[in-house]
Amino acid sequence: MSKTKVSINVSSLFNWYPKTKNLPVPQPRTETVMISQGSLFRFAEEGKPLPDEDKTRIEETANKIGYPLFLRTDLASGKHSWKKSCYVPNAEDLYDHIMEVVSFNDNADILGLSYHGLVFREFLDLDWRFKAFWGQMPVARERRYFVDDGKILCHHPYWIEDAIAQWAEDRFLGKQEIVDNWREILAELNTETPEECKLLTDYAQKISEVLPRYWSLDFAHGRDGTWWFIDAALGKESWHPEDCPIFKQMEE
Repeated sequence: MSKTKVSINVSSLFNWYPKTKNLPVPQPRTETVMISQGSLFRFAEEGKPLPDEDKTRIEETANKIGYPLFLRTDLASGKHSWKKSCYVPNAEDLYDHIMEVVSFNDNADILGLSYHGLVFREFLDLDWRFKAFWGQMPVARERRYFVDDGKILCHHPYWIEDAIAQWAEDRFLGKQEIVDNWREILAELNTETPEECKLLTDYAQKISEVLPRYWSLDFAHGRDGTWWFIDAALGKESWHPEDCPIFKQMEE
């Protein structure tokens, strides 16, 4: 009897990472564990234990990467809840963080995301300058490039002022823990240099060779000066600033 073929979302890391991992573009060490969405849902939302086989694979894979590590599903990490979700400092906290990440995926959008397992990634020491959001997420220099069959359509800083200001000024949350001069710091982080653009354009074009058509590609800057390729998704599923000409063109 043949096995039922699992349909993987095109934006899933399970789809794009095998195609990009051997490119001459810096990427964090990455290990994946495919687990049924039903098992993860019952664990995160109903408090039922994971099968022993899944727990063994999870723990062995996490140990292979080492701690601290970055945790996500193949579709999302829930990074705004940073210290409770995607950032896993040690083995003792692993399952609590899995529960948080999975719960985020289950409750994203209207019907939740159709994820297919967990992803364990090397934790990158990024050049973050302040922390924001309810999980005290470190805000670093990050960029998003949109490509279409090798052509760079546009590129933008990932963290925009409005998103952080909306959180920092949310009257229902009360006073937020954030540095007073975060706007000035963010403006500096969001300044794109000619050297950076040249390098990331080269990286984006290399990635586009193995991911044809319209994609968004995310990059993050390490404290050691390395630009890391960290994520990808179909371009039509990804955010543009509203004043971006490409965004306006796509909306028409």
